[in-house]
Amino acid sequence: MLEEFNKVLKKIFSNEETIIFSFALLIFFIVISFFGSVLTPFIISIIVAYLLVGMQKKIQSYNISEKISLVITFSVFIVTGAALVIWLVPLLYTQLQAFVLDAPNLINNFRDFISELPSKFPDLVSSDQITIFFQAVTEEVSALTQNIVKTSISSIQSAITVLLYIILFPILVYFFLFDRKNIIDGFLKVIPGRRKMLTSIWTEMDIQLSNYVRGKTIEIFIVGIVAAIIFSSLGLRYSALLSVLVGLSVIIPFVGAFLVTIPVVVVGLLQFGLGTQFTILISLYLLLQALDGNLLVPIIFSETLKLHPVIIILAVFIFGSMFGFWGVFFSIPIATFIKAVWNAWPSSLPDESS
Repeated sequence: MLEEFNKVLKKIFSNEETIIFSFALLIFFIVISFFGSVLTPFIISIIVAYLLVGMQKKIQSYNISEKISLVITFSVFIVTGAALVIWLVPLLYTQLQAFVLDAPNLINNFRDFISELPSKFPDLVSSDQITIFFQAVTEEVSALTQNIVKTSISSIQSAITVLLYIILFPILVYFFLFDRKNIIDGFLKVIPGRRKMLTSIWTEMDIQLSNYVRGKTIEIFIVGIVAAIIFSSLGLRYSALLSVLVGLSVIIPFVGAFLVTIPVVVVGLLQFGLGTQFTILISLYLLLQALDGNLLVPIIFSETLKLHPVIIILAVFIFGSMFGFWGVFFSIPIATFIKAVWNAWPSSLPDESS
C-alpha cells in the first residue's frame, strides 16, 4: 500500500519543477486566504496593467517606440479613470443615495402591488401565500437594515480606505506596466531549471486569459452602454445604477444575468406597473440579454476558453463559496489556470534508463 502511494506521489511530482510549482501555489493560496482584502488594490492593479499591456502592444505595432507607446497607454488610462471618477462615480452615488432614501416608499408600493395580486389573479396566488411572502420579506428587510446601520458606523473608515486605494491605484498600475519585465524576471528566478512546465502554462494562460479579460472588458462596456440607452429612453429611475449593474453582471456567467434581472423587473414594475412601458422595458432588456449571449459573446471570444458551460457554472459556485466575491470574479481565470496546469503537468515518470 505504501509503495503504491509512493509511486503515485512520484508520478505526480515527477521532477523538481513540479515540486517547486506546487509549493509556490500552496503559499499563494495561503496568502490570498489570509491577506486577500489587503491585497485587493494590488490584484486590481495587476489586472488593469495586464489589460493595458495589450493596448500598448497594439499601439507599438504601428511602428511606435516602446517608451512612447507606454506613455500613450498610461495617459489613456489616467484620462479614462479621471473621467469615471469625476463623472460616473458621483452620478452613481447620487442615484444610490436617492434609492436608499426612497426605499421605504418602494417597499410600501411593492407591498400594495403584491397585496392586490390575490384579487386580480385568484387562481394563481392565494392570501396565505402572500402572508408567507411578506413574513420572509420582513425578515430580509430587517436584516438589511441592520447591515446598513453597521455599514454607516464604519463608513468613515471605509471612505479613508477608498481614498487611499484611489491614490495608490494609478501608482501601482504605473509600476506594474512600466517595470513589468523586471518584476516577471524576479519571479522567474525563484523557479530554477528550464521551467518547461511553467512556460507551457504561461503560454496557454496568456493566450486564453488575454482574450478573456479584454473581451470581458469590451462586453461590460457594450452591454452597460446599451442598457443605459434602453433605461434612459424609457425614463426608468436609477438608470445609471442599473446600467452599471447590468454591465458588471456579465462578469458572473449565467448567474449574473439572472440576479441583475430582479432589480430591473422590480423597479420597472413599481414605476410603470403592468402596462405598455413595462412590457417594452422587459422585452428590450431580454433582447439585450439574448443578443449578448448568442451574438456578442461568440463574436468577442470565439470559444477561446474552450470550457463547457457546466464547468463554468461549477467554477462560479465552488470558487465563490471558497473566496467570496473575488472567487466569483476570478472563477473563469482560475478554471482556465487549472486546465492549463492539467495540460502542462508531466503525465508519467521520467525514463529510468536515461
